Amino acid sequence: MSLLAPETTELTPESRSTEFVPVQGGNESTSAEHLLVAAYLLMWAAVFTFIFLTWRKQGRMEERISALDSAIADAKKRS
Repeated sequence: MSLLAPETTELTPESRSTEFVPVQGGNESTSAEHLLVAAYLLMWAAVFTFIFLTWRKQGRMEERISALDSAIADAKKRS
C-alpha cells in the first residue's frame, strides 16, 4: 500500500469550493458518450411509452362513448 505525502498547503473549505482538485487514483470506466446515449434511449422509451398508453386509453374512451351513444339512441327509440 503506497501512501502519498500530504500536501504542504492547507485547504480551507472556502478554497476547496473554488479550486479544482483532481481525484487521485480514480477508475472512471464509463465514458460520457455512453451515458449520453443511455439517457437519450431512456428519454425516448419514456416518450413512446407515454404515447402508447395514451393511445390505448383514447381507444377505450372512444369505445365507451360509442356504447353510450348507442344506449342513448336505444333509450330515445323506446320513449
